Amino acid sequence: MAGQFRSYVWDPLLILSQIVLMQTVYYGSLGLWLALVDALVRSSPSLDQMFDAEILGFSTPPGRLSMMSFVLNALTWG
Repeated sequence: MAGQFRSYVWDPLLILSQIVLMQTVYYGSLGLWLALVDALVRSSPSLDQMFDAEILGFSTPPGRLSMMSFVLNALTWG
């Protein structure tokens, strides 16, 4: 008998693994975009670009680069 999709069964392991996978894909691709943008403008990469809320803004050049990476990441997966 062929396998069937179990849409009527709640599988917490499946849901948790999907959440972990989506977060990994999101932050992995954001890191790649940040590295690419930083390499293009010869800026030094930093984890603050990804996780610090104060750096996100258009008032400073690193903020503009980070914002551009976030927009490119959203357009990539959206």
